[in-house]
Amino acid sequence: MLFIYNPRAGKGTVRTMLSYILEEFARHDMDITVHPTLRARDAAETMRLEGRKYDLVVCSGGDGTLDEVVDGMMRGGFRMPVGYIPAGSTNDFAGSLGIPKQMSDAAASIADGRLFSCDVGRLNDEYFIYVAAFGAFTEVSYSTSQDSKNALGHLAYVLEGMKSLPAIKNWKLRYESRERSGEGKFLYGMITNSNSVGGFKGITGTHVTLNDGLFEVTLIRDPENLLEWPAIVNALLNHVDDPNVITFKTSHVEFYSDEEIPWTTDGEFGGSYKITVLDNLPKALPIILGSQPQELEEDEQVRQAFERE
Repeated sequence: MLFIYNPRAGKGTVRTMLSYILEEFARHDMDITVHPTLRARDAAETMRLEGRKYDLVVCSGGDGTLDEVVDGMMRGGFRMPVGYIPAGSTNDFAGSLGIPKQMSDAAASIADGRLFSCDVGRLNDEYFIYVAAFGAFTEVSYSTSQDSKNALGHLAYVLEGMKSLPAIKNWKLRYESRERSGEGKFLYGMITNSNSVGGFKGITGTHVTLNDGLFEVTLIRDPENLLEWPAIVNALLNHVDDPNVITFKTSHVEFYSDEEIPWTTDGEFGGSYKITVLDNLPKALPIILGSQPQELEEDEQVRQAFERE
């Protein structure tokens, strides 16, 4: 096993739990190589260059750490089982997968776990696991310092979001997909494969499935006046129709703009582009789960394939 962890994530809790985690794996006769991340993109580069030497990789940190591990695997051109021990501030993706919040429980579920193949997203040449977004507040997650996240947790995102209110702008763009196309001025857009974003459950839509090959797309138009905001919020939270909120499912969507639009992917800066192409890579990530929610059925074919290897 290659065990990659972010020592600063989640108030540094992984440091205090490190021995318990490693002992859990050792009890299952695993030969463990431990790698703490030392800088940005360290997990991605380590995975890309070293990952194929191992039978499986387990990472611990926030969703950004998992994002880097998956990105490194995809760029390295190989697939292997990935285990995830969440230790971040929000852990949206872990919550969608039903991964235990307690780190020791998450480690135990990996040791005894089953494989589930979930979709992976690609934004131009970048990979992401559960969300790509642009517009209002999207810079908050990557502009908030790790020290603030550790000290304040989810509150840090709220405070930074409040500070960015005067800077909200709209983006004039055109979007195209097989299911739906259009244009206009938009305050926010998110392309997701998760039951929650930013700690808000259910905001991505109804009947969300993590391995159906489809994104959930949500676009919010710039309203003509502030009186329309309550209806927009109601549409997001309760999934009712509103002319300013566009939602649909797709496996491929393209965005075109005359100016570069900055994107965030899994809470990290994902680049700025005039043309953005997003593709869903179905069942590209074999992730190890323990006690799974009913809607997450074990991918039997993937499990058998890894056993044969």
